[in-house]
Amino acid sequence: MANDQTSIADSPDYPLASFSKDLLLRDGAILKLRALRQSDREGLKTLFNRCSPESIRYRFLSSIKSLPDELLNRLLNVDGANHVALVVVHGEGANEQIIAVGRYNVDKDRPQVAEVAFLVEDAMQKRGIGTLLLDTLAEIARQHNITHFSADVLIDNQTMLNVFRKAGYALASTASYGITHLEFSITLNEVVQARAEAQEAEAERVSLQYILAPKSIAVVGASRDPLSVGGALFQNLIRWGFTGAIYPVNPKAHSVSGVHAYSTIDELPEVPELVFIVVPAICVLEVARQCANAGVRAICVISAGFAEIGDAGRLAQAELLSICRASGMRMVGPNCMGVINSSNQVRMLGTFAPANPQVGNIAISSQSGALGLALIINAIQYGLGISSFVSTGNKADVSGNDLLQFWESDDATNVILLYLESFGNPRRFARIARRVARRKPIVAVKSGRTVAGARAASSHTAALANSESAVNALFAQTGIIRVDTLHDFFSVARLLATQPIPAGNRLGILTNAGGPAILAVDAAESKGLEVPKLSEATQAKLRASLSNAASVVNPVDMIAGAGAKEYRACLEILCDDEQLDAIMVIFIPPLVTPLAAVEKVIREVVAARPNLRKTIVAVFLDPEGKIMNIPAGKNLIPVYQFPEGAVEALGAATKYGVWRATPAGKFASIAVNQQLVDEVLNNHKSGWLESAEVTKLLSAARIQTITSAIVHSAEEAETAAKAMGGAVVLKVNKPAVLHKSDVGGVLLNIRPAEAGIAYEQLKSQLAKHEIDLEAALMMPMAKVGVEVIAGVTQDPTFGPLVAFGSGGVLVELVKDIVFRVLPLTDKDAEAMIDSSRAAKLLKGFRGAPPADIEAVKQLLLSLGALAEAVPRIAEIDLNPVLVHPEGEGISLIDARIRLSE
Repeated sequence: MANDQTSIADSPDYPLASFSKDLLLRDGAILKLRALRQSDREGLKTLFNRCSPESIRYRFLSSIKSLPDELLNRLLNVDGANHVALVVVHGEGANEQIIAVGRYNVDKDRPQVAEVAFLVEDAMQKRGIGTLLLDTLAEIARQHNITHFSADVLIDNQTMLNVFRKAGYALASTASYGITHLEFSITLNEVVQARAEAQEAEAERVSLQYILAPKSIAVVGASRDPLSVGGALFQNLIRWGFTGAIYPVNPKAHSVSGVHAYSTIDELPEVPELVFIVVPAICVLEVARQCANAGVRAICVISAGFAEIGDAGRLAQAELLSICRASGMRMVGPNCMGVINSSNQVRMLGTFAPANPQVGNIAISSQSGALGLALIINAIQYGLGISSFVSTGNKADVSGNDLLQFWESDDATNVILLYLESFGNPRRFARIARRVARRKPIVAVKSGRTVAGARAASSHTAALANSESAVNALFAQTGIIRVDTLHDFFSVARLLATQPIPAGNRLGILTNAGGPAILAVDAAESKGLEVPKLSEATQAKLRASLSNAASVVNPVDMIAGAGAKEYRACLEILCDDEQLDAIMVIFIPPLVTPLAAVEKVIREVVAARPNLRKTIVAVFLDPEGKIMNIPAGKNLIPVYQFPEGAVEALGAATKYGVWRATPAGKFASIAVNQQLVDEVLNNHKSGWLESAEVTKLLSAARIQTITSAIVHSAEEAETAAKAMGGAVVLKVNKPAVLHKSDVGGVLLNIRPAEAGIAYEQLKSQLAKHEIDLEAALMMPMAKVGVEVIAGVTQDPTFGPLVAFGSGGVLVELVKDIVFRVLPLTDKDAEAMIDSSRAAKLLKGFRGAPPADIEAVKQLLLSLGALAEAVPRIAEIDLNPVLVHPEGEGISLIDARIRLSE
């Protein structure tokens, strides 16, 4: 669901009284989960009275006929840490009804253990509510350093025992006197995460069935004018032959397009599953209320005039969403173009756009309605069919995140195309997309690449970061194929929708002209594709079919005199060559060979090889030719106008194939010492930390700094240097001095006997920049190593970004920096290192020994864990980090941390 939910993980110190989020049940219904309030006393009593005697016995371990005030008072005595209680409610305002309650209470003797319990009314059981309550309570508990839950359950209460067993936590149990005592760690593990993700995905799919595959539809605002939005949409539904019932709602018409019309939703002979709302914005809220009261499962609000127009529109949109939430309706829009499903079982052209898309395997989501129409029209022009299309508009509810989960298991969808203008919840998007892209390619155009305004950056890490860095990082981590233009959008989509993903990057090129082949080779190398020299055996076969003037190395240039016969012979040879992963066939029509003849050859050669796993593309440089795809057996071969477009598609598909073939990474389980974190946070509101606090905060995530000392005079410097026993470094210890080398604030390789003189020299250098030296930081001179930078910065949309790249004083000039969004996996950390130019130095450059890459990887994972655990961290800047030879670790030469409020 697109609206930003209150996130416990993002706000460890949240005020529990305001906590609220929506629950999507496994049957697609939506309920609200919120903190228990003092005003809920009567609601709790009513819940108790609706529960059966058996449910009461199971909850209270004995049969009681009424809820004693003592129990009520104990339940309502919540403190947001040691005693937490949540309720699940349906409806809003005076109609709100509590249907479930869950709570945990910390064991006084064991503060890391809390007893947990639930009560769900009988009619709402077995819908996943208990598991969702357990997950949320565990999330809250983890933020308060609670590590285990315990529960007492009657032995015959199989429903609750199954909730605990299936949740994925490792249970330990003992039984006595008819009661099973459970205790289990609530640490978030892979089993729990996988179960929660599967449960969420299934709930999303069920709820979106009412939008993408409804059994009945009503159009409120259906008009007799075919040129109006409501009229065009209704006619499109009729024209495409929607397989269910369609009802026009228009109080001023007896019929619309020959179909009997109704004045209101209440008059319909049945409750429609999906309602399209096409009325003026001022009327939308009332129509939505009518839909909610009637029991409609989903609405698609075409009408504009909401958040896109300003504050008044945002308030109206919030009320519209509230109506949907209170009744459990899903909503597309508002301000959208509609929904399409081309399946023969649905046949829903639920849009007012003048388009007639073909049936196919591409699903499309677009925030922009106008651009969505352009995408459909382009798909038609390229001969591509769509499985479904959703214009998300303002994304008040249904977003790209939800649609990805529906399309993940949609048999009709093989490729997903996204046009994105914004991210409602980037971290949720990353989590979902990372999983979905393992099954199906996702191609995205993200608008807004340029930075609208300069960010006031203070550290090296922040100066090199921007939201575009975050978007690129997000797509790299999730395997999403990002393209810059709509032309590339369809170049890539056509290949993915019609051909197998390349098994590797080896490309064979067959051509009748050298010029286009040279362009293709240049483009291929820029996209990471290899045009390898063909084997002697393959070259010999090609020579036997071509003139002496032809080139058979790769590209295979048959020269202009080659005709259909030569194309057939050479293409068959290349198709059978196991050293190639993809083949590009280029054709420029000479005077003697018609385009149709070459098209026929390609079709027949590929169709004769139904088990061919090579990726085949064609380039026809014929301005008169209108061929977009060549049918060949079960697949189509995409035809491009120029070699660069074909290479763009092959390069993107190959890169995606490599990502998908790489095993998925594992999320790091690095425990951050909350006690050390609290010691620092409790003493600092905001700003740059002193070096001692930096050391303490880094050590909370097992990041070790070099042993150092603070000196305030030349005498102290000399004494400290002699104690260290070797060459030392002196640097100004003033948080406000960000770039120390710029003001002469660093002295290196100082002998202990000269430390006092060095202190005075440092003081003199700083004075030239009007900086008083009050204290200096001294540390041993580190052994040599590769200089890198690592750190964290906050993006306003994506949250913390972890950074890595080439370090040192020239970091901002070199700009070799890679970012990743949280959470990080071990593969993310490895990819960050490999993607930087520093990787060559770390792996051993010109005879140098390999550096300790594993230590760098652990540093990045620890930085990610620290940034997740401490949201108040605004920046971490570690520059330089010296990476020593393999097995010898790293040294943090300079470390800075800034806290936000």
